[in-house]
Amino acid sequence: TPYDPNWAHDKPYPTIASVSEVGSTWCGRCCSFNAPGFRKTKYEVRAGIYDEEAPNGAPVLFSHEKTETCGANIYLGQSDNGQWRMPMCCYLPYLETKDANGAKLGRTQYLCDACLFVPKFSVHDRNDNEVYRLRPDTCCLGCCVRCRCTCNAKDGKCCRLPFLLRDPKTLEPKGGQVTDLWAGLTSEMCTKRNTYQIQYPPECDNSMRATLLGSALLVDLVIFEQDQD
Repeated sequence: TPYDPNWAHDKPYPTIASVSEVGSTWCGRCCSFNAPGFRKTKYEVRAGIYDEEAPNGAPVLFSHEKTETCGANIYLGQSDNGQWRMPMCCYLPYLETKDANGAKLGRTQYLCDACLFVPKFSVHDRNDNEVYRLRPDTCCLGCCVRCRCTCNAKDGKCCRLPFLLRDPKTLEPKGGQVTDLWAGLTSEMCTKRNTYQIQYPPECDNSMRATLLGSALLVDLVIFEQDQD
């Protein structure tokens, strides 16, 4: 649907939208490798394609933002076997989703628990109620991430790590996910651009859909950006 100047969150989203990062410093981005997700940043979601020369041509629908926090982990050093990183357990990365007027729509928070090798996120609504737990499938008694590999590379699902939306108490899947897709051999080898797929649970309203877009951005900010993606 085209953009409606009187658009509100109970109406369908415009078909074409763009996401641009507007609140991050050069220094913050350069240091993200050392402490993934620590930097202050803001993402704006606009109706249509953003043009710096005509910014009013693509009005802001909602935004995702955070202040400076601890990173999800800290880089300590390097060896022949890979990187040494220490996980952090307090003041962890988050993204708060707000509408165009600054009213809170929801929040996604990175979590730390005993299973340090399994990244997980808590998704909250505008009233700070936890609605979903975002986490991949696991193996080894829940201590390790279980990837999915298939031969169907046509739709980007050759090698992927789906973050499933789960009930926060039972951890049963709720029918939605955030997935970093295989972008094809050329894109994977020659670029640092990631391709994401978001599947929304059937009961999602527009405010939660906006929040889950922030969840996908936080997954990228915390997990994939440290690899310079």
